Amino acid sequence: MTRRVARASADRRRGNRRKEQVRELEERVHRLESQVERLRRMVQTNGETADESAVGPCPHCRSGVVVHRDDALRCSACEYGRFL
Repeated sequence: MTRRVARASADRRRGNRRKEQVRELEERVHRLESQVERLRRMVQTNGETADESAVGPCPHCRSGVVVHRDDALRCSACEYGRFL
């Protein structure tokens, strides 16, 4: 009988730890989503003042951002470019 009680107690502790970990991860995701949204707005605002706009991730290197300026698309990381 005592083994069952001990095991149930250990299961509850594990469950409580997991719930706390999930809460922490949810808070972290929320903070990161807020940061990403704020950065998107900053990039968009800066691009509008410089007559350029961020289009999306670079299809060539996948690490840079493709920027539209005048009649051209250019990657910020690998200098991949296309003229429109």
